[in-house]
Amino acid sequence: MRSVRSSLPYLPILMIRVGSGANTFLISYLSPGNNLMIGIILASYPFVEALSSFIAGYMADRLGRRLTLILGYTWILIFMVMIYLAITLVKNPLLTAVFNGVMGFGAALVLVSALAMITDLTERNHRGLGMGIFDFMNIFGYALGYMIGSILYQVMGNSTAFMALLALLLIFYVAIISYIIETKPSGGSVYLNPLRGVSRKVIPTLPIWFSITMILGAAIYSGRAIGSIKGVMPIHVGALFLGATLVVGLGSVFFGYMSDRLGRLRMMSIGVTGVAIGLMILAALLLMGVNPIIAVAASAPFIFMASAVVPSILALTGDEALISMRGSAMGLYSLVLGFGMGLGSILGSYSYVKLGLGGIALLALLVFIMAFIFYAILRAILLKK
Repeated sequence: MRSVRSSLPYLPILMIRVGSGANTFLISYLSPGNNLMIGIILASYPFVEALSSFIAGYMADRLGRRLTLILGYTWILIFMVMIYLAITLVKNPLLTAVFNGVMGFGAALVLVSALAMITDLTERNHRGLGMGIFDFMNIFGYALGYMIGSILYQVMGNSTAFMALLALLLIFYVAIISYIIETKPSGGSVYLNPLRGVSRKVIPTLPIWFSITMILGAAIYSGRAIGSIKGVMPIHVGALFLGATLVVGLGSVFFGYMSDRLGRLRMMSIGVTGVAIGLMILAALLLMGVNPIIAVAASAPFIFMASAVVPSILALTGDEALISMRGSAMGLYSLVLGFGMGLGSILGSYSYVKLGLGGIALLALLVFIMAFIFYAILRAILLKK
């Protein structure tokens, strides 16, 4: 890996997810509306991110990675101000959902262009490691942002925490503009249909990836649910998320590296096994009323195994994408990520209302079982041809 240049796209990913995580926490605690409405508000962001992912990929392939990334970051800053105004002045949950959703377009621009940069800058035999580092930055940044949001809320206790977050993101923005470089390869056709940019080997993995993102969306909503437990402070929730994502993030780096040595699908199989066992343990313990921290700790070894899924799928997508359509191929990743997280937030809120925290874990398990069945069917059909 060309060390210095290859490290450049990771900082924007970390920055954007710090902002996203902090914004999610602050909305969860400050936005008006009941539990279901909060789930809808949180889901609006990833849904729009998903709907705009192919546009983002096309822009990254046509306009270049750097310009697309800067446009996305600027868009996010503008709509973070709008969310603040919707919560403080208008106090309207529907308007908050609209602004939070529109902000998702900027997230798609940043995420897709940065992923395309990573694919451009990594060779095939190092791409798994590169995608593992991406996944670490992605989820660790989100958890770090969640922690920062909890600290801002703990200290300020009101919506001025949004302004403190905005000031932090403006500092990050200056850093991005000053150092990020263009990586777009020259030449090659760019088709409007993004599926023309990847091979059949990638398509069967999409249900697995979709289920992982749904689980992530439900897990993010569970932060609000855990925070409602007597004696649990906002900062405790942030610390729990940070610890869990450190385990998953470090696992992504390790298994991404191993996928370069032993193969993408082999590592994905290890991850699938970890997801299944981990969710069974977590669901059983939570439904029995075990303390959430103990339940997460008990399933931690299998959560670590589960971290093999994402870098393996991302590296496989990068390997199998047309060089001229890497942005569009990573738009496919962003599409699944957005829809999965959005749907997970909504179903997670519903499951919590019906069955508590154990209901969220049970939902995640059922979603994953269905996804694995679809994966097996698609693999049998598409790879037979």
